[in-house]
Amino acid sequence: MTNPRPNPMYRPKPVLPRKVRGGIRLASASGAFPESWPAQRWMRLVERAAPGEALAAGLHYAVAGQTRKMSIDPGKIKGFVQGRVIGAYETTITVPAFAPDLAEKAIGAMAAQAVHAAKLLAGELPPTVEDALAPAGLRLFPAEPGELGTRCTCREAQPWCKHACCLAYLVAERFASDPFLIFTLRGLPREELLERLRQQRSLAGSGGGGAMVYSPAIPGVTDAEPTPIDECVADFWRIGPELETLSLPVAKPEVSHPLLRRLGSSPYAGPGKFPLVGLLATCYDLVSYATIRAEAGETPPSEPVRDE
Repeated sequence: MTNPRPNPMYRPKPVLPRKVRGGIRLASASGAFPESWPAQRWMRLVERAAPGEALAAGLHYAVAGQTRKMSIDPGKIKGFVQGRVIGAYETTITVPAFAPDLAEKAIGAMAAQAVHAAKLLAGELPPTVEDALAPAGLRLFPAEPGELGTRCTCREAQPWCKHACCLAYLVAERFASDPFLIFTLRGLPREELLERLRQQRSLAGSGGGGAMVYSPAIPGVTDAEPTPIDECVADFWRIGPELETLSLPVAKPEVSHPLLRRLGSSPYAGPGKFPLVGLLATCYDLVSYATIRAEAGETPPSEPVRDE
C-alpha cells in the first residue's frame, strides 16, 4: 500500500489567533468591573449562558484586542473578531428590544417617579431603576440567559463561542463607562430616552398625563377671588406674613449638581483647559454645606486670624 502524496496547497491553521493592529482592546485584564452594576449584571447573565472554556478564551481575545470593529444598535451587538483564519468572524449578540407600546410604558413608569427621572436626566442610572419598571411588568436587563441570542460565522456547535464571549466582555466595559447603552439595546437610544422623559415630566407638571387629578379645596383660600393687579402694585414686591407659612426644608439634594450634569462640559476648553465645571461644583458644595449647617443651627467654623 502506497502512502498518499501530501497536498502542496495544504496549510495548517496557526495555533494562536492572528494578531490585529489597532484592535478594540479590553482595559481590564480580569474582565471584572466591580465599580459598575450594569457591567456586573450583564456579565452575570453571560456567565450563566456561556461555558467556562469559551469565557476564558473570549477574555483572552478581548484583552489581546482581537476585535476589528464593533457596533451597538437597538437589539443587536455586532463585531468582527479575528481568529486563526485569514478573515475575521462576523459575530452578533441579540437582545430583545422593547416594542413601541412597551417603550412607552417604560418611559411612563420612570417619569412617574421624580427621583428616578431626575437621576436619569442628570446622567445617572440608579440600581433601583428596575424597581421603577417592575410595576409595569418590565425589566431593563433580561432576566434569563435564553433571552440573549448569538450568531457567529465560526459555526461552532455551541451557541456561545469564544468570539461571542469576546464581544460580551467588550460590551461590559462599555457599560462601565456608559450605562445608558442598555437603553440603546432595548430600543431607546440615550437622547431619545431623555427627550421623552423630559416631555413626560413637563406634561405631569403642566396638568397633563401623570399629574395628580384631585386638588383639595381649602375654604377661604381656593375659593378666594384674586386681588386685581392694579390694586396691589405698590405692595407687589413686598414680603408679607404669608411667607412664614411656607415649608421649605433645607436638605442635601437627591442628585448632586443636576444643572452642571445637564449642561455638560465647559465650552471654554482652551489650551489650559480651565476647570470651570469643577470650580462651580466646589462653589455649589460649599454654599450648600454652609446653608445646611445654618439651617441646623450650627455655628460655622471661625476663620484663622492671619498675621499682617
